[in-house]
Amino acid sequence: MRKLIFLISIAVVAGWSPAAFSQADVQPEADRVLKAAHAYLSGLDSVAIKAVTSEETVYNDTHKLQFGGTLEMGIRRPSQLFAVVHEDYSNRRMYLNGGTFTVFDEDVNVYAQTPAPGPLNEVFARLYADHGIDSPGGELFSGQAYELLVEHATRIVYVGMGNVNGTNCHHVAGILPDMDWQLWIRAEGDPELCKYVVTDRDVPLAPQFSITFTEFEANAELSDSQFDFQPPVDAESIDFVK
Repeated sequence: MRKLIFLISIAVVAGWSPAAFSQADVQPEADRVLKAAHAYLSGLDSVAIKAVTSEETVYNDTHKLQFGGTLEMGIRRPSQLFAVVHEDYSNRRMYLNGGTFTVFDEDVNVYAQTPAPGPLNEVFARLYADHGIDSPGGELFSGQAYELLVEHATRIVYVGMGNVNGTNCHHVAGILPDMDWQLWIRAEGDPELCKYVVTDRDVPLAPQFSITFTEFEANAELSDSQFDFQPPVDAESIDFVK
């Protein structure tokens, strides 16, 4: 399932300008909602989110297992990020600051660092290509999500009005060559992200990854220290594997 996260390497915090892609069958209302979310999100200097995640994996090609987790993430343009990920069998923290990317594994008390200059969209793509590293839901903040979601889609539809944790949302869905995606965007007030689901049709039993945002703070006041990784005294530094 991890390949899905950076197959699209939303929302669009780094500031890409959307264009029309004639090869995609995009329903007008779906396009309007996606572009409105882009216009809002691309104007944010920073964002802080909390979310609940769910990821399915296929065991022995016969049945699906589901794993849950929580995510706390802060992003400050153009190139700072921190993320705290707690999952059923993994607890880790990630930092992007000063042109360096760090992953700290809390369970085994080790961390690795690698140079990561440039804006978020470039860093995300390079980390995944070089090391297979992803940040859960990272494509939502890659700066190119609209372009890549629409450009490679065969169809994008406006499903209708949905409800996520009591919030009325526009429900938009798209079909890509080997996966489907669904996005719920707040309908009243600012078009914030509410929920995102990806279905992998290229794997038996079509496992899903989902992220449901429980808190979304636009232009959040994030301190420098939140992006600064300070390793525990007894933590071991290791190298990333190519």
